[in-house]
Amino acid sequence: MNASRPSQRFLPEIRTPRRSPASCVSSRLILLAGFLAGCASVDSPVNLTKRVDALLAPMVAAKELTGAVVLARRGEIVYQRGFGHANHASNVAFTPDTATDGGSIAKTFTAAGIWWLVQDGRIDPDAPVTRYVAEYPHLQTTVRQLLSHSNGLPPYYEFFDPHFAPDEVRTTEAMLRIVAREASAPIFPPGSRFEYSNFGFDIGALIIERVTGKRYEVFLKERFFWRLAMGTTFARPARLADWQGVRTMGYRWKDAAWEIVDVFDMEGFLGASNLYFSATDLYRWGNANAAGAAIPADVFVLGNQRTLIDGKPSAITALSWYCDPAGARCYYTGSINAFHSLVYWDRSLNETAVLVSNSSLPPWQAITLQRRLVDALAGRAAQADDASSFQRFNKSTRLTVAGTYSADGLGNVMVRSGADDIKLKIDDGLEFDAFPVSPDVFYVPGLDYWLAFGEGQPPASLHLRSMFVDTVARRVPKPSGATP
Repeated sequence: MNASRPSQRFLPEIRTPRRSPASCVSSRLILLAGFLAGCASVDSPVNLTKRVDALLAPMVAAKELTGAVVLARRGEIVYQRGFGHANHASNVAFTPDTATDGGSIAKTFTAAGIWWLVQDGRIDPDAPVTRYVAEYPHLQTTVRQLLSHSNGLPPYYEFFDPHFAPDEVRTTEAMLRIVAREASAPIFPPGSRFEYSNFGFDIGALIIERVTGKRYEVFLKERFFWRLAMGTTFARPARLADWQGVRTMGYRWKDAAWEIVDVFDMEGFLGASNLYFSATDLYRWGNANAAGAAIPADVFVLGNQRTLIDGKPSAITALSWYCDPAGARCYYTGSINAFHSLVYWDRSLNETAVLVSNSSLPPWQAITLQRRLVDALAGRAAQADDASSFQRFNKSTRLTVAGTYSADGLGNVMVRSGADDIKLKIDDGLEFDAFPVSPDVFYVPGLDYWLAFGEGQPPASLHLRSMFVDTVARRVPKPSGATP
């Protein structure tokens, strides 16, 4: 392990440098979610298999996809298949039962556990975190703010890199001590803005442990894994050297060979990540949510709300799902270096879609594949895709993306670009960070939007894609005489 580790962890997460990484999804977004509205005739399992195989085969052949896909209707699996290898050195194939790093999918379990304990009367979501974790350094932060990505904690794990030796296990308690020493005041007033926070969910898991007196992973087994028959799910050991059996590795295809893109060693923290799931087990989690059986109904009512941040509702529910405005279709994703995962469930159609990959899926292909799998499951025609005109940026040329863009049904999209960051805001909603994940694609945690810009400097168009939004916004010309 290097002392400073490049990361992608904000997608949920996406970690490369160490782990970097929405406003309310307005009801107007329903207009943009037309691809989800209304079903064509649903394919038979045989026809669905042919369609999905035809979708995945080119990606497998191009070495873009190894992993597994599971699709289900009304609690019955109608497609399941693995592709490529989980571990090339050991010649282990990737199957739907292969356990793989689920990244931020862990957050959906931490949030569900917290809200179940709220319903049990053991946690007050509006009490200060210090009621449950006495050493938490920011006295005014509430549990609700902690888990709504509005806590003012150091946003990325890179903050802790200088404070740990390469062979030292990083625990939540140890990182809390560093925050108390190095960042004794919140970076911003808690509840005043959105900033994607993995560490907040690690502390959420610590709250569960302090309240129940049980280790986080034991609590999850008792409340979720055993009941839902999630037999391949487990918490990874902090030291990778302690791994039992063959480990699913992350890869990317480079120079005609598979190159290892590994997870990080010495991670002794849980809550935001570091749970391993198979596609089959994630299907069981998604299917239970689609059927209303994942958590008690009154817990769902408590958690299926959008926390107000600076008076504006978050796009992520308190149960840590991105949902459509009606709350019937929900999903979450997780990405960590080469690993990517999706759990999507539709309560109105009782459908579930799961994708897991260990092959460094290209960013725009990842969101496009997710949408097409859901379309195939529901029997809808795939939407056309045009990524050929996306503009590639470097640190200086991406300054040109700043401006206002307008899209029918979505409103005005304001983009600010500085020397080190890009921020995005829709109308009068919350402002979010946008991170470059390739030379031509940006990711916006908190909205789960993928962005790309058309040609021109400044760009004439902005492409926005998520599971519920797929649109092109056009640059709004500055009024004559306006300041550049």
